[in-house]
Amino acid sequence: MYLYQRIQKEKEEEEKRLHMVDASVLDNRYNPDKRFVSMMTSMSHTYGNVLAWAQKHVLDIMPEDLFKTIHVNSKIAHRQIRSTNHEFLKKTKPMIIFRPRIGTEDEERFLKGTPLIERQYNLYHTRGATNLQPFFEDPRNDLMIKYQQNRSILYVDVIMIFSTLMNQIDYVHYLQNAIVWNSSRFEPVFLESYIPQEMLKIVSDISGIPLFDADNSTKTFLQYLEQNSMSPITYKLQGSSGTREFYRYYPTHIDTMFSDLSWDEGEKNGHIMNQYQVSFSMRLEFYSTGFYYIFNDNIYNIKLPKIDAESDKLIPVFTDVLTREDLNLRPGWHLFSKASCRLEKEFDSICIDELLNNSLRANIKYHLDNGLPLLEFLDIKVRRQGIIQHENTDYRIDYRTMTIYFNNKSPYYTYRILVCVNVENVNDMIKSIYNLK
Repeated sequence: MYLYQRIQKEKEEEEKRLHMVDASVLDNRYNPDKRFVSMMTSMSHTYGNVLAWAQKHVLDIMPEDLFKTIHVNSKIAHRQIRSTNHEFLKKTKPMIIFRPRIGTEDEERFLKGTPLIERQYNLYHTRGATNLQPFFEDPRNDLMIKYQQNRSILYVDVIMIFSTLMNQIDYVHYLQNAIVWNSSRFEPVFLESYIPQEMLKIVSDISGIPLFDADNSTKTFLQYLEQNSMSPITYKLQGSSGTREFYRYYPTHIDTMFSDLSWDEGEKNGHIMNQYQVSFSMRLEFYSTGFYYIFNDNIYNIKLPKIDAESDKLIPVFTDVLTREDLNLRPGWHLFSKASCRLEKEFDSICIDELLNNSLRANIKYHLDNGLPLLEFLDIKVRRQGIIQHENTDYRIDYRTMTIYFNNKSPYYTYRILVCVNVENVNDMIKSIYNLK
């Protein structure tokens, strides 16, 4: 069978499978000269995911509430761990410090030298036989997004500082038995890949669905993304700055290895020995994302955008793993919307009004104006690094302004906000408020 015959046969079979799709769309799907634009993601965010996971992983290994001071030195450090005496002299002990380093390209890693993790040849433009990974496909608008998969390495140096020699000896012995050293272990984890704002604007223009609707809500656009995406999409509010960001949420495994366990002979503060260090390193290898590629015939003269790289820090952002069982919703209740945020300062606040729609806003106002309890139809849950928080203790909510005020003394934690509603109750109340039948 000739090539054109095979292509024609494939088109006919595809048309039967997608009989609701316009035939012109199908013709474009087999055009090898499909227009595309490539866009860069923010790799520093994914590194931050891994750094936050490493922090939690180590703290879960150690006895609960052991450390009085937890610090993430997110500036990229060199290979040798520096002295910490002058940096943490006045901090409360025991303390633990995390310092990240980026692995170099010449290091050995899984699938090194293959097109599965490296850009090789010019396969990405064919839209057929390609090493790109699928991410998003909207056949009605002839829109497809794929990405180049990478394999990345992050090192994290961990330093523990104790006040006494006895504590140092005890926890060196503890670590020797609690951790498998110099051996790789695959740890399941969920990570996030930043979706560039320019790419979202292109998707919005082509699909005709605005990023923010008339209610200033992202719900409609987020639903459109999730309906056509092969991966879940997460939405993040960035603390008091209010920056709105979207991420591709993907499961993977981190190849984790602990090594270089060492300890010192103690350091003096004046004439008293009061600082005893224990240190080790973690090597973390994982799948990450290179460029995103958007395929559509309506893309013209779009240049590759550049991401500002002025900061020399990694921001540890924890990716929460959310399952239906975690929500523990009562019958009739549904997860209406969700978002993540990382706070930027102590006792930070964040407005979540855009997670609602006009019906919910009207319902909340009616209940507040008439002194009625909101618990009949609205339940806002807050999780910190995967752990549920308690209202009026860890945070409080001003329901008039829909602002959450956090009782946080550290800006390093990541929060997930879940808006759960009783849909039937909301609908009945809206009918009552507006005298609808």
